[in-house]
Amino acid sequence: MITAHFFDGHDARLQPVGLDVRNDHLHVDAPGFARSYPLTDVALAEPFEQAPLVLRLGDATCEVPYGPGRQALLAALGYRKSAVERWQARWPAALAALVLLLALLGAGFVWGVPAAAGFIAARLPASVDIKLGRAALAGLEAQGMLAPSRLSDDRIADVEALLPRALPAHPRVPVRLLVRSSDALGANALALPDGTIIVTDKMVRLALDKRNELDDIGQAELLGVIGHEVGHIERRHATRAMTGSSLTAALSATLFGDFSAVAAGLPAVLTQMQYSRAMELEADDYAIDVLRRNGREPDDLADILEALERQHPGEGDVPRWLRRSMAYLSTHPDTAERIERLYKAGP
Repeated sequence: MITAHFFDGHDARLQPVGLDVRNDHLHVDAPGFARSYPLTDVALAEPFEQAPLVLRLGDATCEVPYGPGRQALLAALGYRKSAVERWQARWPAALAALVLLLALLGAGFVWGVPAAAGFIAARLPASVDIKLGRAALAGLEAQGMLAPSRLSDDRIADVEALLPRALPAHPRVPVRLLVRSSDALGANALALPDGTIIVTDKMVRLALDKRNELDDIGQAELLGVIGHEVGHIERRHATRAMTGSSLTAALSATLFGDFSAVAAGLPAVLTQMQYSRAMELEADDYAIDVLRRNGREPDDLADILEALERQHPGEGDVPRWLRRSMAYLSTHPDTAERIERLYKAGP
């Protein structure tokens, strides 16, 4: 007879009982009542070391405290460890399973989610891009990140005149170019999903020569920048990134649930970074084609990227090996790596 705790499934009152196995039945005996269950109706939860055994008896539950009678009861119930239990009891096998699981999760986030995001984004109607772009622009303006350009009308017209030279024969969506002042963005350019390209005043000034003129070289540099942004629009990078981020967040929540908001959010962030790296390089390739189509070389885009780098002199002090390592965790590829890649693509 083995001492156990019995819950009848109707109230939370614990009843001390004795268990005995005979004639293919589990007998539960206590002062005032006795029950008998066929062994075929007894469900044994997976036993853990030094933890109570849990027996499911229909609506009732029986817990057997850890003790000397535990092994005898398991034997009487005909318990045999499953292959999974035997496997997980061996730490090399458990470690191998953990490594495999992490590898599968990593592959899913790095390759599976982007592939799924690309598949889904390709099937979204253009109206989705329009709504996303308008919402993004409204958000930038509402946050005070964009203000009317302080450049002359002639200078703005010079920049706007470059856009047709960067467009494909049949743009996926109508593309427009806005020149805006932005202290928050600095020297920058960005593409919104609806086909809006924003070029900041500081980016334009970066391309001016010593006479404060936009000469042929400066125009070519800005053409490379604009071509890069057109590449983002033509490849639907913003919509793909947003779709991938949403998918990753959904998968993270499914895997981690409420266990940790940080743990659930981290894969989303990391995957988004991976998207940005691949997309930036893809947009660079598009800009290279634009420049060559206009009789220029990738060096023009590399030159203005170098000018951007010189605006942040501290980054040049970072050892090259460290910058390469950090590039894998940055939202953009290492700028020096992009510059080197563009120069290599030159004549």
